Amino acid sequence: MIVRFLVVLFLLSFSLELSGQDNIGAGHAISFDGIDDYIDLGNIYDDLELPLTISAWIFLDPGGLGTIFSSQDNTHLYNGFHFFVVHTAVIIEYGDGMGTFTPDFRRGKAGPVDNIFGKWVHLTAIMRGATDMDLFLNGVNIGGTYIGNSQLPMNSAFPEDAAKIGYRSGVGVTYHFQGIMDELRIWNRSLSESEIREQMCKKLTGKEPGLIGYWDFDNTAGNILIDKSPNHFDGQVMGSPKRVFSGAPIGDESIVLYTNDWQDKELVWKDSLDYVRVGNVKGDPNSLHIYKINSLPSQGTGLNLSTVAAPYFGVFAASVDANSSFDVDYTYNDSAICRLFTRSDNTVSAWTASPSALVEVDERVELIKEKWGSGLHVDLGPDEELCVFRPRSLDPLSDTTNFDFLWQDGSTRSSFQVTGFGTYWFTADNGCTQATDTLIISNAAVENLIVPNVFTPNGDLLNQFFEIDPRILGSRLIVYDRWGKEVYQSPNYQNDWDGAGLTAGVYFYTVKGGDCPEERKGSLSILR
Repeated sequence: MIVRFLVVLFLLSFSLELSGQDNIGAGHAISFDGIDDYIDLGNIYDDLELPLTISAWIFLDPGGLGTIFSSQDNTHLYNGFHFFVVHTAVIIEYGDGMGTFTPDFRRGKAGPVDNIFGKWVHLTAIMRGATDMDLFLNGVNIGGTYIGNSQLPMNSAFPEDAAKIGYRSGVGVTYHFQGIMDELRIWNRSLSESEIREQMCKKLTGKEPGLIGYWDFDNTAGNILIDKSPNHFDGQVMGSPKRVFSGAPIGDESIVLYTNDWQDKELVWKDSLDYVRVGNVKGDPNSLHIYKINSLPSQGTGLNLSTVAAPYFGVFAASVDANSSFDVDYTYNDSAICRLFTRSDNTVSAWTASPSALVEVDERVELIKEKWGSGLHVDLGPDEELCVFRPRSLDPLSDTTNFDFLWQDGSTRSSFQVTGFGTYWFTADNGCTQATDTLIISNAAVENLIVPNVFTPNGDLLNQFFEIDPRILGSRLIVYDRWGKEVYQSPNYQNDWDGAGLTAGVYFYTVKGGDCPEERKGSLSILR
């Protein structure tokens, strides 16, 4: 076989986790219809006290309301806490368990929001006491106004109540979440501003201090929502919410920059090989985030997984206005990459070839590289000697996306129909990587076929079997002793006879059939 490799690579592949979890990047989320979809977590937080922190990524449908979480639902008393969004405010509120219908039995804070519908935003609420609460939008404290009059502590001791995601009932009215939710997290402590900012664009391990609830919504099917905190407060999916790919800007790792002045500011991700620089920021975003995903994407339309390489990156400009943009430069191992593929976020299945320097990107982008000379495994197989030729197709690449082919006859198809003996070669080229291979298929001469004249079945596993040329496997084998008596025969011989039951000595054989039909005769010696 003649093989000329210009590149070497282990073929990469990607898939959703076998367990029904899409843990790649943002993974999955749940879309709630605002009518009857919610998650019932059961009676789990009867002992909950302040302080606490709750956060989530949400994508509210235009005009929809958003009940994100209620810790104690069922009774008409104000108790436990709930976190929700109305058209102009995000609200965190607790009840003291002493009554209902009036604000005297509840206490909370409402923070102003505007234009957060139809886009992914990150919301965080912290409650430390009746007059000590904070609300954050995309990591920025939005202030707000205290509501309610209770000065009593939060009361959660109501065993008949259940915690619910996307649902809250109060004073005879039911409020459902309408939109998409991802990465709901609850702590029994007050997170700092820096913790909120550093964690919002990356997955948690589930072992973070004080984490008492962590629903990442990454199940791809089923009626159970898994809690990855140490509590394992799994929930029952109610109604018919949809499991969808999440567009939240989530990675395995992330870095962030907050500033009020973007003049000459840039955010740079640099490790041993990858260098991603984000700069020339326009508009007035609150922050820039670069997040890194250490796997290949779970949706890869337009990518050739033989040539692109993990990790891939995302850039997110957190802003409530739609006028923010930035530039991105990407190099690998201090050199320009050959080709960049981009998409806006994880909800988009198709990737588009792009220049390695991106200019005036609007708010969001995810990017994956194809390096110069990315490894590529090609193999037409070993050279062959055949007695009988059988036509077949040569298919050297399992994934031909973005590759151009040239065969020995000038044809350019990705596969080639072999119709006779000869020499076949091809070259595959995608502008970044080139590979070639050659296959020689020749007509076997009968005299070149090998049938041994001795074997040694003595139990040492060396030369233990009578092994004929592989090209005539499947032939009919008959063995005779010196007096012409048949001592062994097989109509479909597969190199599996060890002379069992025969003494050492000289015997004779005939072999007929297989691809090379001429009958062959000869003597063979068994040595023990």
